[in-house]
Amino acid sequence: MANPPQEKFFDRELSWIRFNARVLAEARDHSNPVLERLKFSGIVSSNFDEFFMVRVAGFPETDPVLPEIYRQASLLSDKQQLYFKEILVHELEAAGIVRVLPQALNEKQFLFVKNLFLTEFLPLLTPLAVHDAQPFPHLANLSLYRVFEVTESADSKITRYALVEIPKNCPRMITLPSENVHAFILIEDVIGHFAQELFRGFTVGRQGTLRVTRGAEFTIDEENDEDLANLMSEALRSRRESPVVRLEIDAPEDMTGRLKDLMKVGATKIFKSEGWLDLKTISQLAFQPGFEKLKRPAWEPRPLGEIESTRDIWGLLREKDVLAHYPYDSFGAFLRFISAAAEDPDVLAIKQTLYRTGQHSGVIAALERAVGKGKQVTVLVELKARFDEEQNIEEARRLERAGATVLYGVVGLKTHSKVCLVVRREAAGIKRYLHLGTGNYNEKTAQIYSDLNLFTSRDDLALDVSSYFNVMTGFSSPGHFSKLEMAPYGLRRKLLRLIFRESAQTSPERPGFILAKMNSLVDKEIMEALYRASQKGVRIRLNVRGICCLRPGVKGLSENIEVVSIVDKFLEHSRIFCFSNAGDEEVYLSSADWMPRNFDKRLELMFPVEDKKYKKEIFQLMALYFKDNTKAWALFPDGEYRKKEAGDEKKIRAQEYLCQKAIENEALHDKQLTLELKPQRPKKD
Repeated sequence: MANPPQEKFFDRELSWIRFNARVLAEARDHSNPVLERLKFSGIVSSNFDEFFMVRVAGFPETDPVLPEIYRQASLLSDKQQLYFKEILVHELEAAGIVRVLPQALNEKQFLFVKNLFLTEFLPLLTPLAVHDAQPFPHLANLSLYRVFEVTESADSKITRYALVEIPKNCPRMITLPSENVHAFILIEDVIGHFAQELFRGFTVGRQGTLRVTRGAEFTIDEENDEDLANLMSEALRSRRESPVVRLEIDAPEDMTGRLKDLMKVGATKIFKSEGWLDLKTISQLAFQPGFEKLKRPAWEPRPLGEIESTRDIWGLLREKDVLAHYPYDSFGAFLRFISAAAEDPDVLAIKQTLYRTGQHSGVIAALERAVGKGKQVTVLVELKARFDEEQNIEEARRLERAGATVLYGVVGLKTHSKVCLVVRREAAGIKRYLHLGTGNYNEKTAQIYSDLNLFTSRDDLALDVSSYFNVMTGFSSPGHFSKLEMAPYGLRRKLLRLIFRESAQTSPERPGFILAKMNSLVDKEIMEALYRASQKGVRIRLNVRGICCLRPGVKGLSENIEVVSIVDKFLEHSRIFCFSNAGDEEVYLSSADWMPRNFDKRLELMFPVEDKKYKKEIFQLMALYFKDNTKAWALFPDGEYRKKEAGDEKKIRAQEYLCQKAIENEALHDKQLTLELKPQRPKKD
């Protein structure tokens, strides 16, 4: 439903649904191999899980926009299901990836499955009876359940329901003995087929499968509890009791209606499926070994030669800044930086923020080694990183056991900045080295998220970063930074000043410009400033991957604003802000999107890139994103996104170009390194 013309801003949630529609378009794009399309279909489902748990759960039931959110989400979900069943399933079967239903099992497969059920599954299963006079059994968030009609005899007129949770510690897709094809059966089909073992003395009738989504938000009182980790653990337990915001179900219509009434779930919250519930789990087929012809070739990030092959990382950073671009450059650059700090006897201290680290983190291991070698290690761990809370609690306690000082930031604010400070004793005195980035310190996501990272030893930035850590760890007030800007204390004001400056400096002869790249654009103050700048003649080009509430291209309001979104193999995650400044261009990188939560409720940083070489590279990068005519979508004034087409022009795909450039840079570096290491022949007299 397009927004009425008089509205200046698009609805945030409806904009997000349009973003997920662009992800679904990748699942439907036949230029992608079939397993790549399966993967994107799983991403659509994963996105919807988080959307309902976080965004929809936060709406009061009386909110007038809520029915439209459910309507559009349901339409998109139906579109996803239909394409999966009608197209993807058949293509997977043609490629040799086949789901086998219980009635189609051959003798060998049947015996294999029966033995698996009796020995592995049956001991784990607990039937839950549904009684009209008792509360409905509690269903765990995002767990699959098999639901059964049971009667005391075949001719009994009294039908009862029972639920069985599908064990999460068992594989959803069970590989079957088979020749020539990858045959599998779903665990819920196995449990359904042998359900009589669970209900001895009763007759099992019709069956179905269901899955509930519950709200994932919670409120904690950080000021009145000294042990935030324990407080978070309690809050996570309470999350399990949150109200149901979505019921996904594959069952006959009358069963669905009866269960809806028993569970007291409104009709708008029902999402019907037919045979393929939870495509997020099914999409794991895309990651199985083999079938390489059905996948996009895996990308291996290239080592950042300047850092990863240098013998003296500190000498390198005293001479120059180094810019890394994940996933084209390897996360090994940061691991080299933090490992060198851990091992170097002249390093005295390491200070770092951690938002999402991932399992088996090399970063955590390096920090533990640093503590073991007597260095002062201070880590600000954000326990409230949504859906990574338990992992972060575990990592925080691990660092505490090692002897690090672990802090949880400023009360009431999430620590979302990405910064690491290394303090080293040198002949000339104390020297500080920095890493500042737009993405998390996470080895896994660094292979699939596009982020920019700056390594530097500049004294002005180092002084600001030291002050930033003092704000977060002590009682220091946010003072004046010479180079950094910090949310929630001044980042929005800084950006508003930069936008206003473009308006003030622009003229018909020399119009100003703003180039910006981010994940989401929601903040109304910033959008109003962009509208005013557009009306003054400033040319504004925005690359917004996800939510965009700004309406571009409206005459008299935003006719000088262009918005594009790129959805491709890698998740575009970097935040880049460029301003013409009357010819003296400025470039900033940040951990913050242009959203109220980033400006008001998070500790964020924005930092300048001042090296001329890297400024030029970033401007070229931004230009490349706007030239993409293969994976880019343009936002129109009516709120719809339309795919940019190459037409008669040369096809340009930004991520593909950047992969090729990384390969060429690696080859060039290897050639230079060979020349440097090659023994020099003695000159003739």
